[in-house]
Amino acid sequence: MTTIRLADLDVRWTGTDNTTPTGHVLVLGIDSLGMLRVCLYAGDAPSDATFRGSLLIPPDGHTQRYLPTQTTAYGPTGAFVTSIGDQTAMLNRLAGLAL
Repeated sequence: MTTIRLADLDVRWTGTDNTTPTGHVLVLGIDSLGMLRVCLYAGDAPSDATFRGSLLIPPDGHTQRYLPTQTTAYGPTGAFVTSIGDQTAMLNRLAGLAL
């Protein structure tokens, strides 16, 4: 995996909710492989320079061996970070990587 560029996402929603770490914004979109992602960006507006990582949300009941079976966090370079915890915990962990 590599960095996810905004231009490569089919963006469905941008904003904050109760899972968003302070000082960050979320982008919900479909990546170039057709996978649902929640991407985390530092600041008030998303930009490639402030990308902090993403959560891959695999489809329920999929049979593809290359996909995780549960929501999984990946860092800004695409490296695996964690699949432990809920969405809030994973997003906070991604936000903490930049500290």
